[in-house]
Amino acid sequence: MADKKIDSKYILNHKNFINKSYAVEPATLLQTPDQVKSLYDETLDNLYDGVKYTIGYMGSGVNFKNGKDIALGANYFLKANNKCDSEESQPKCQGKPKYIYVRNIPTGTIPPLNLSFYNATGCNLTGITEGRGLVPALFEDVYDINPIEVTKGMLNYGNLGSDVCKEMTLPVGKNIYDQSKENKTWNYETKCTSSHHTMTESTNKELNQKIREKNPLIVNARLPGPHQLRENFINANSKTTSQIILCAILVGICITITNS
Repeated sequence: MADKKIDSKYILNHKNFINKSYAVEPATLLQTPDQVKSLYDETLDNLYDGVKYTIGYMGSGVNFKNGKDIALGANYFLKANNKCDSEESQPKCQGKPKYIYVRNIPTGTIPPLNLSFYNATGCNLTGITEGRGLVPALFEDVYDINPIEVTKGMLNYGNLGSDVCKEMTLPVGKNIYDQSKENKTWNYETKCTSSHHTMTESTNKELNQKIREKNPLIVNARLPGPHQLRENFINANSKTTSQIILCAILVGICITITNS
């Protein structure tokens, strides 16, 4: 995969890429008692698998043991049938083909109030609080097609319907929260898009920072998402002392529980 250029064209032309982005790593099961060398070790392995599949895939989207990104799905740009507005769009996008950013990978913030542990504290408990698993993703998916967004699109407004485009650089591919997999399973791609009107911060600090850096002309640039009832952008340099203290306390509690 490393020698392939991961972009939206490649993703859409290789349907198997999208299919594999929803693949779940299977658990290793021992079929016969004579294969069990240590009952204690086998019990621990079973407990780990239980945590991995119930909390990891279903809840956080992050492996509790090693912090590996296991959020399912793939993001990409989809070319629309119309072009960017020749007057109101960003100058370099005027008259250019319009693209819509398809965000299938969860952000970890729960709509419509953009709630997340990360947004409240500025940190995460690895493998527990990221909120990018299947269950929170369901809330995001349902809200993505809420009546307000659909109506806005029909009236030529918002991320879906508007023809007012800006150039945005966003991650495309799978496992976008794993920085080590950049240029392997995902990459940054720049397109003229209408998906800049409403955006959502993810629960991954590194990705949030990269998106802001790559889109300096867009105020508070984040991953595109539907309109929310509460703005959740937090500048990393403006964290309050109380947030840092709360984060430290929660991390301490997690370490205590893990070691007990």
